[in-house]
Amino acid sequence: MLVLSAPPAFASVAEQFAICTRGISLGNAVTASPPGVFSIHYNPAGLIKLRGKELELGALLPNFNVSQQWSKPDSYTAFFGQGDDPVAGSSSTSEGMVISLPFNGPVSNVSFAPYTGMGYHPVGKKWAVGLAMYAPMAVGMENPAGPATYGAQMMHLSRVVVGPGIAYQVNDTLSLGASIGLGFSSMGVRMQMRAPNDMVALTGTLGELTEDIDESLFLGLIPLPLFGGGMYAFDDMGTMHAERLEDNFSPGFNVGMLWEPRDWFSVGLCYQSEVKQELSGHFTLEYSQKFQNMMDWLVANDLIRIFTESLGLPTEGGLAYQSGRGSVEMIQPRHIQGGIMIRPFKRLKLTADLQWTQWSTMESNIFEFDYDLQVLKLAELLGYQYGTRTIVFERHMIDTLHACFGLEFAATPWLDLRLGYEDRPTSVREEYRDAMMVLPDMKILSGGFGLKLTRNATLDMGVGLIMAEDIEMDYDNGGRSRNLNTRELTALIYNPYAHLNYYQQTTGMFISMGLRYNW
Repeated sequence: MLVLSAPPAFASVAEQFAICTRGISLGNAVTASPPGVFSIHYNPAGLIKLRGKELELGALLPNFNVSQQWSKPDSYTAFFGQGDDPVAGSSSTSEGMVISLPFNGPVSNVSFAPYTGMGYHPVGKKWAVGLAMYAPMAVGMENPAGPATYGAQMMHLSRVVVGPGIAYQVNDTLSLGASIGLGFSSMGVRMQMRAPNDMVALTGTLGELTEDIDESLFLGLIPLPLFGGGMYAFDDMGTMHAERLEDNFSPGFNVGMLWEPRDWFSVGLCYQSEVKQELSGHFTLEYSQKFQNMMDWLVANDLIRIFTESLGLPTEGGLAYQSGRGSVEMIQPRHIQGGIMIRPFKRLKLTADLQWTQWSTMESNIFEFDYDLQVLKLAELLGYQYGTRTIVFERHMIDTLHACFGLEFAATPWLDLRLGYEDRPTSVREEYRDAMMVLPDMKILSGGFGLKLTRNATLDMGVGLIMAEDIEMDYDNGGRSRNLNTRELTALIYNPYAHLNYYQQTTGMFISMGLRYNW
């Protein structure tokens, strides 16, 4: 059974992916050599490295493709003789990116994600300030009609912040800084619903067996067919719409330190706080005709109604839809990043960072609704334990630790060349993986340049190639997830591809461009 697909169980690729061009092209290894005004995110103490005033405008142009395939394992057995899953043997490829704009909602086929910032460090002063707008977490996609829509036809998750920051130079070698992120958070999902579960399949089998039986055999006390015909294992249950759940104010903060004992060596450290986001908005559940028929059967006569009421099952009859308000708490986990910068000779700069993110704080996602949902009443009868207004998705994520590296070479007085490498692990346990937008372990190769156009203006360009590991979940070899393909009777929410093998291939690249102006 199911009601609403869980918030995406993103890997660490979702975090600090679209901050600024210089950071991206250096593999995000910039804590000890912070990138101008966007030190506000990477290490606020780096604002002290500004000279005078700086304005930066830029955009990231991403391109992600997620291909999915499903197949039947050797151990597959039909749900009460209802044949093979029609999803088996099929495939699907995502068809576009989706982002959510503040106070506007999701936008499909987006070609770029903008960022901007400005900073000021008065000459001879020990303080500097800045203000930046960027997205520390953003991801989303859209799937074509077909089997992938049972995972998500459309989904997005983003957090956009406006962050003021300040830095202070304690002495000639040590600077400290802090920034506040005044955030806007949004998530949404649109999906087809189905429940390939043995208990659901049983209603369809009983409905089929009793379809041609005369009701007089039971003295008209039990309406036939049973369960109004019931539902087969692979029937659609309906469509879920919750495209715009928002939290218009989700603040967080960053604190940083920059130690520069030598011109050729520096150390940076930054702590980014946990951010709790209370997202809420409108949802609609559109039920299929077969599901409505089942609900009508539960109140078909007085005897059945008494039985229905005694079990706590829905007594409203078949509803075309249910709609109302829903809410969910999401967490952007705390993040600690530290690194070093070494300049072996004047024109070459090498950086290396280590990043730790506390994803383990996301044990589960809990949805709350403002009234009882029919589908949850049915799930409760089958053993669901969290009531008829609450959905709990187990996550049990794991903390991630990974390294990243950058290289910057001053080829000429007006051209800097950059390279970056980042090895990002997933934060998702295989036994709780889902099919919405789970990104696997991946390696990101990046590069770019800074071209000085005039005395005051510099153009930054960056490109990146994402090399992701394939996800292969072989059911017969333990590749089973409670949120994807298990056949356990107690896994009621949510496993839309029960008893199937699952394969996912992720490819991607991005182009980023920024323009800096100093005066």
